[in-house]
Amino acid sequence: MPATSRRAFGVKVLNSNHKDVRRLKREGHVAEIHGNKFWNSSFLIMNHLRKHPLRKRSRVLEIGCGWGLLGIFCARRFDSRVTGIDADENVLPYMALHADVNHVEIVGAKKTFQQLSIEYLSQFDAVLGADICFWDEMAGMLFNLTNRAAKAGVKQIMIADPCRPPFSELTQRCQNRYGDKAVVEPMWLSRPVRASGEILIVNP
Repeated sequence: MPATSRRAFGVKVLNSNHKDVRRLKREGHVAEIHGNKFWNSSFLIMNHLRKHPLRKRSRVLEIGCGWGLLGIFCARRFDSRVTGIDADENVLPYMALHADVNHVEIVGAKKTFQQLSIEYLSQFDAVLGADICFWDEMAGMLFNLTNRAAKAGVKQIMIADPCRPPFSELTQRCQNRYGDKAVVEPMWLSRPVRASGEILIVNP
């Protein structure tokens, strides 16, 4: 029998053949915006945070959360208070399922990047996102979101990607705007999966 789950960075990840994942699909929760699985750039941020941890009990917003494994990692490792938002409400039950099997609590909400106002972002210490800059227009959306987060007092914005052209545009715009407060960290992983890319880290 094939494995129905695996562990990575202390987080239990359910495979697509897990009975509860299959149940959610049968109930009609079918992702509409590439949220049909767990994307590997989240592992890049997890690896970075192992060496550069968040403060305990930090308020974390995972944007474009999908199945929410990055937020779950923060909740488990740093006791973070995590909210996950995604434009596709169909992925939120998968995030809730993973939070449950990992014994953490996460608040989920359907929101687009444009709906994250300065007032809303002011509730958080860190904004994290992985594999969320895949369409050309997302570079501008995420640049504007980063600017709103900076105005809101967010201490750190961290976005990881396998270096698609929209992400490269985002990193250039952030470096032009924030100078040495915006850094890009290349990263390669061989375990728990083979993954490579860059992490944009903005400390406004």
